Amino acid sequence: MTKTILGFGTAVCSLAAVALLSSPAKASQGAVRSFEIRGDQFAFSPSRIEVQKDDVVKVSFTAVDIAHSFTMDGAYRIAKRASPGQTVTFEFRANGSERFYCNLNQDERCKEMHGELVVK
Repeated sequence: MTKTILGFGTAVCSLAAVALLSSPAKASQGAVRSFEIRGDQFAFSPSRIEVQKDDVVKVSFTAVDIAHSFTMDGAYRIAKRASPGQTVTFEFRANGSERFYCNLNQDERCKEMHGELVVK
């Protein structure tokens, strides 16, 4: 009886090893894409960034002249505020295209600040 159990255990271990070795590789997670975005004179520069789905997007956002924010509603739910001369850095995984904007209301022209994240 002991031989049968040991033989069965060896067979199970062998099958598990074969299954692990023959399984497909895990899908890659995407590249890290870094962007320096400036908020200045009521505009984003650049105002359009393009990435691939599942890329990790690293943004260094700098407010140049007055306080500005980098905001994306929807799935991302990001709102980062930077004071004049300050840089705020943050990351997120790209999963869909979305507009970004300044959500501050210190000047009526803040509402004109728009940009676009394009995910291919």
